[in-house]
Amino acid sequence: MDSLPPGPRLPRSTTSREPQYLTVTLLGDYWFGRNEEIPSSAIVALLAEFGITESGARQAIRRLHKRGLLVQSKSGRTTSYGVPERITESTNTRIRRVLRFGLDLTGWDGQWTLVTFSIPEADRDVRRVLRTRLRDLDFGLLTDGTWISPHDRVTAAIEMLEELGVSDGSVLRATMLPRPGRSFSAVDVFDLRELEQRYRDFITRHEPQIEQVLAGSIAPRDALVMRTEVMSEWLQFRPFDPNLPVELLPDGWPRSHAREVAFRIYDELGDAAEARFRQVLGAIDRDLAALASHHTSRDA
Repeated sequence: MDSLPPGPRLPRSTTSREPQYLTVTLLGDYWFGRNEEIPSSAIVALLAEFGITESGARQAIRRLHKRGLLVQSKSGRTTSYGVPERITESTNTRIRRVLRFGLDLTGWDGQWTLVTFSIPEADRDVRRVLRTRLRDLDFGLLTDGTWISPHDRVTAAIEMLEELGVSDGSVLRATMLPRPGRSFSAVDVFDLRELEQRYRDFITRHEPQIEQVLAGSIAPRDALVMRTEVMSEWLQFRPFDPNLPVELLPDGWPRSHAREVAFRIYDELGDAAEARFRQVLGAIDRDLAALASHHTSRDA
């Protein structure tokens, strides 16, 4: 999840079983908006569902606490952890963005945000950082030194140029005009070919699981793991997908299909996964377990 207020950033992972990432994901999914703190032994037990050892789990908890992503309290010999208030306050906004990812963007006004710049070779490190951050803002490379995005990123782009000290740079809003004999391809500018294949691979892996899920043959313990892993894998598309308007996407673009697969599994397994979360937490604190809940795509 993203868009935190100023402060420590949430962990990212290229695998759904990285302990810090898992801890934040589980709390975000089943403990969102709650100020109550959970005993560390319960968090360790929840991570054990994913094959995380006790030492690995406790190390992850300590690191999250050190980074300011968990708060700590002690009562006798029990140490408990919770989500800091500043993160709790922005949880709902963050969750809505997560749940809305992959929805088709329609009604585009045809306007592009352009960023142009010239950075000398002596400042190539600045240039490298600028390019990385432009991609994070859903920009694609049109020509050398000219990046474009179909989204209104004017404010963010100006702030970025100022922060990096790029004096020879400009931000514009413009319309792309057709030229005889030259067609514009968003596939080339935003390098969509690899992304398309990744979406198709996701569909191939997970669509067969839907039949099992709908048949009710997934036990609560397996539901918690499957639901978390499918959604974690789905959200790994976010940093790489520029979220282009449908007008710019190739015919048969598979993102909508992949989203349907991801959320069919996520939504259908919600009750069973929450039941397992409650069961694990309830073995340590039954009162806290009663407070758990979960999201579905209908919360978007």
